[in-house]
Amino acid sequence: MIPRLLDASWSEIRSMSKDDLVESIRLSEGRVIAAEVVVTAPSLIDKVSNVEIAASFGADIIILNFYDVREKRIVNLPTEISNLSKLRDFVGRLIGVNLEPVKKDVAKELGYSEGRLATVENAQMAVEDGADILVITANPMAKVTFREILAALREIRENVGDSVMILAGKMHLAGVYGEQLTGDIIHEFARNGADGILIPAPGTIPGTTIEFGKEIVDKAHEENLLVMSCIGNSQEGSDEETIKRIAFLGKMIGADIHHIGDSGYRSSVAQPENIMAYSIVIRGKRHTFRRIAQSILR
Repeated sequence: MIPRLLDASWSEIRSMSKDDLVESIRLSEGRVIAAEVVVTAPSLIDKVSNVEIAASFGADIIILNFYDVREKRIVNLPTEISNLSKLRDFVGRLIGVNLEPVKKDVAKELGYSEGRLATVENAQMAVEDGADILVITANPMAKVTFREILAALREIRENVGDSVMILAGKMHLAGVYGEQLTGDIIHEFARNGADGILIPAPGTIPGTTIEFGKEIVDKAHEENLLVMSCIGNSQEGSDEETIKRIAFLGKMIGADIHHIGDSGYRSSVAQPENIMAYSIVIRGKRHTFRRIAQSILR
């Protein structure tokens, strides 16, 4: 029997297939936390990485932003943690990697390295390196459309096969104004190999009402897709009451995964207290404290 990710031990989680992982998240009924980390940023606390901080405050999934799959650099990790497979066992958490289908001229302008782009080669390297989840998305100002995300998704899924979970979509506008996620786009994501979609959490982006969020989630679930409700606009650095309110709204629309972004006092990791507050709202102290306290050797 597949355990719920909500209360599974690391020995159970680390051996899950992609399909098992998707089902484990679905069985958790909207009680999974993903925290994003800028891997190139200085750590909030000396002698520990931001990945470890996010894990220790309740995240089930760590999503690596600005991660170059070729350079494999994460600030403040021990040198022996040289790949994603070792990283996942080091922190006892599932590891996701952002890959972005950014045009070459924009990538150059924004200072993107080649290893951050949503190419087949980079996706294959991430999977071989131990990534559990590929997140095909875009950072602010990247000027990436849903159609470009879809094209990258299609090509990557065709080449990496069914070996890895793929989430696709946007946490914010990504520099493209007037574009809206629709049922047709969701259908195309499902048809071309996505396991789930990203949406802005209600209240995080202008116009993202609870009604709109619920409509999108229902359409995604009809396509058998997971939904990750994302705080990707720096509200992860808000007060705890704001985080709690966003968490309630994410639960109300039916999100399967609740994501908190990487911008706290600076662009690195959310304020740790907000990760815990988010977790306690969506699943209570019992499950939050288990995830925090449970040894990764179990």
